[in-house]
This record gives sequence, C-alpha cells and structure tokens, in this order.
Amino acid sequence: MKPEPQKAFQKALESKGLKFTKQRAEILDFLLKAKKHLTPEALYRELSKKDSSLGRATVFRTLHVLEDAGLADKITLADGRNAYEHKFAKPHHDHMICVDCSEVIEFTNDTIEEIQNKITRSFGFSPLWHRHEIFGKCRKCKTI
Repeated sequence: MKPEPQKAFQKALESKGLKFTKQRAEILDFLLKAKKHLTPEALYRELSKKDSSLGRATVFRTLHVLEDAGLADKITLADGRNAYEHKFAKPHHDHMICVDCSEVIEFTNDTIEEIQNKITRSFGFSPLWHRHEIFGKCRKCKTI
C-alpha cells in the first residue's frame, strides 16, 4: 500500500472517531489496485474470499469514509447501484456508462471543462466538485 493514501485515510478515520484496522487497510489497498469501478458488493465478495470475518457494513462504511476523505469517487451505474474508484493521484475525468452491460468508459475533454467553468463563472457560482456521467450504449452493446 502506498504511504500517502494510507496516511490520508488514517487521518480521515481519526476525524470520525474510527480506528485504522487491517480490514479497512485491505479495502483501501484493493481499491487502489483495482483496474475498474467496483460496487460495494463486488468489493465485499472479493475481499471476503480472503477474510471471512469481513462484514458488508465495514465495506460500505469504509467506502463512505474514503469518499468523504476525497480518496474515492462514487458513480451511479445505469441500474442505480453505486460503484467506486480511487482518486489518489488520478486526474479528473468523466464517465460514459453503458445501460446494458454497465461498462464504464473514462474520458477527459478540455472543451467540456472550459464550458463548465465559463458557465459557473457567468452565474457567479463557485463549484467545489462536479461529476459528468453520460448514459447510453457502449460500442459492443450497440451492435447487439
């Protein structure tokens, strides 16, 4: 596990009166190594194979702490489930989400970012964060 996210996570847990446990460290480590967006249920399934004492509630609570600490981002899949990805040292990006297979395609676009910044400035609005999620059909599902 990288020391920087672990340190930030420990600080976030302490601020909520929670302890840094082996299970929480494993959740963070798994999320940092993940190559895709993970639902809490998928994360629980994978980690409980190694640790049968891991509870679903621990996974859900830990993901919320990671999100609150700015170490994880939540997206909403087409079926309404949430999925998470780590944010540590990752540049901002947006998502296209397939409504059939739930594939998540990450993208960046400077023009979209410039337009959003122009719009918020024109309204005198100070954005703290934003999410851009486009729902549709991926290349594979569109041809089925």
